[in-house]
Amino acid sequence: MKVAILTGGGDCPGMNAFIRSVTRSAINLKKEVEVWGVLDGWAGMIAGSYRQLDVLDTAGISRLGGTILGTLRAPEIKEQEEMRERVVNNFLEAGFDAFISCGGSGSLRAAHDLNRRLRAKGEERQILFTSASIDNDVANTYGTSIGFYSAIERSMEMMEWIRDTASAHRRVYVVGSMGRNSAYLPVYAGLTTGAEYVIRPDEQVDYDRIVDMIEARDRDTRIIVSEGYPRTLDEITAILSTSLEKLHSAHEIRTVDMGYFQRGGMASVTDVLRANWIGHCMVQAAFAGEKSSFFGAFHIGATPNKVTFEEAIRPEATHEDIPRAIMEMMITLR
Repeated sequence: MKVAILTGGGDCPGMNAFIRSVTRSAINLKKEVEVWGVLDGWAGMIAGSYRQLDVLDTAGISRLGGTILGTLRAPEIKEQEEMRERVVNNFLEAGFDAFISCGGSGSLRAAHDLNRRLRAKGEERQILFTSASIDNDVANTYGTSIGFYSAIERSMEMMEWIRDTASAHRRVYVVGSMGRNSAYLPVYAGLTTGAEYVIRPDEQVDYDRIVDMIEARDRDTRIIVSEGYPRTLDEITAILSTSLEKLHSAHEIRTVDMGYFQRGGMASVTDVLRANWIGHCMVQAAFAGEKSSFFGAFHIGATPNKVTFEEAIRPEATHEDIPRAIMEMMITLR
C-alpha cells in the first residue's frame, strides 16, 4: 500500500507534527506500507515530485515551524483544466492508494476535485483532508484549525512588545493581522492581548467612536485590523490622524503589520497534540477503507476527544462564524 502526504497552501506551525504522525502511524500500524511525501504542495502533484519517508525522516520535527515537504502556491490548479487533469494522471502513475493532506480552503477544493476526477475514471481511493491554516477559514474545524493556536501565541508576543513601547510614548498603534477574510485570528488575538479595538473584515467602522476611545485613554491604544478589511493600515491611520489633529490631541499614531511573523516559529503544544491526534486517526481511517466502503473525499475535523469525518461534498463551504458569545465578550472587555 502506498500512502501520500501533502501539505498545501500557506505553511503553518503544526504541519510537521502532522507529517510525523501520518508517517509513523502508517509505518508502525501496517506492514508493507510505503509513505511518500509530495514535495512543494500541489505544485508537487503537478510536477510529479515526491520522496519516500521513513521514521528517521520525521525525527525531532514535531514543533518545527513550516513544513519539511515544502509548499508552493499553485493557482494553475484552480485556473487550468489541463493542470487538474495532470494531477490525476500523476496520482495514478505514482500508484497511490491513499492521499492524506492538510492545508487551507484551496487545498480542500483541490482534494475534492482530485477525488471527483478519480471516480470519473472508475478509480476509488481514500482522499482525506484536514484544515491546517492560521486563518481558520475552513468549515468543520470546530474553531481550531491546525496552526491557529500557534498563530495566536505569536500574535500575543508581538502585541505585548507593541504595548510596551506604545505605553512608553503614549502612542496609538494600528496593527495588521493575517486571516484573509476570516476574523478568527484578529479577534482571538485581540481577546488574548487586551487590544482596545479589532476591525473585522465586514465591519462598518465608526471612526469617530474609535477617536473618542483613544482620547479617553491615558496612554496606549492598540487597534488590530483584519487582513480582509478593505482599507489599508495607512488609510486607517490617515483617517484617525486627521480627526485627532482637529482635537489638538497629543496622541501619535504608528502602524505595524504582524504579517508573516504570525505564521512562523515553533508549534504550540495545542497544535502539536491536535496534529498528532488527527494524523493518527486519518491513517486508521485510510487503512479501514481497504476493507469497507470508506472511499471518497473526506474532510476531518476534531474536538479534544473525537475526530469526525465529513464527506467533502461542499468544498466551497466557508468557515463557521465566530460564536456570538465570543463577540459579545470581546465587546464587553474593550
